[in-house]
Amino acid sequence: MSISLKQAYDLFIFDRATYCKQKTIQNYKNTLSYFFKFLEGDRGCPISEIMLDSVTTMDLKKYVAFLRSRNKLESHPLKPTVNQPITKRSIRTYSVDLRTFFHFLYYEEYIPTDITKGFKIIKSETKLVLPLFDGEVQKIDSCFNQKTYTGLRNYCIVHLMLDEGLRSGDVVNLTTRSINFDESYIIVLNGKGDKDRIVPLAKRLRQPLYRYLTFYRPRTLEHDSLFCSLHNPEEPFTLDAIKSLFSRIRKETELSRLKPHLLRHTFATSFILGGGDLESLRLYLGHSSYDTTQNYLHLANTYERMGSDVYKLDGIFFRSYYSRGYAIGTNQRVK
Repeated sequence: MSISLKQAYDLFIFDRATYCKQKTIQNYKNTLSYFFKFLEGDRGCPISEIMLDSVTTMDLKKYVAFLRSRNKLESHPLKPTVNQPITKRSIRTYSVDLRTFFHFLYYEEYIPTDITKGFKIIKSETKLVLPLFDGEVQKIDSCFNQKTYTGLRNYCIVHLMLDEGLRSGDVVNLTTRSINFDESYIIVLNGKGDKDRIVPLAKRLRQPLYRYLTFYRPRTLEHDSLFCSLHNPEEPFTLDAIKSLFSRIRKETELSRLKPHLLRHTFATSFILGGGDLESLRLYLGHSSYDTTQNYLHLANTYERMGSDVYKLDGIFFRSYYSRGYAIGTNQRVK
């Protein structure tokens, strides 16, 4: 049975639509479109006219070589080209999705051989990401007037990422029922990979969250989202709103490296510094395997040797709170 590359693509998307999130499907559409555009230019015809069995391992290798010669955002319809090469991380992402596409076609027997066997995936560059230090968190906190609705809401959003290790997507998906004050935990439903998890509620977050829910969270709304839009309380807080929030914080604090994921990175590094174990960290972060979690072990060991004042988590996460040189409930070293 011979089918076109366009038909193969449609079959793949139909399959993924049965169990993948819409965001994941859209990512597949985006990354695969780059390969199809390259192949159309190379073959001189649309993918509806390119037969699937004519695509070879060499086409995949030529595509990666093509990517490595391109600049970031080159040919992007909305954004200007950046005079820097595409990052290895991006090339790796495109390559992994391409391999997934052809693996599917092989296992479903639309192609007789797995053309990705000789297709090596480029390693992404390893970059040192500095966690937030105690003084930097104080600068961030100074941006929030917790006596106002906006200030208290934004403080809670930031510290749910910093003190609980939540992703941006986790935060916007929280509901008013996600916080259990009686049992001191936060339940995160439908996280990345559709995984649910429970994270201990940090003591320093209990009062701000309770005040927010008691005095500021509108009770008449139809939706149950924990955080709402400032201008329209009938709308839940969005990922774009979080990006705007962090843009304002960066401008006010001049912390140019501040991004939402840096807070989660700080949580993980601080957790290891405080004596937390990898299995607990994996569960708190919602990682499927240890591959990502183990990266924080090396980083934490580095900062411990340096004696750096990395932001410290609440003692609820540890059996022995920062026993390796920190006084309980403080950010001060034991003399």
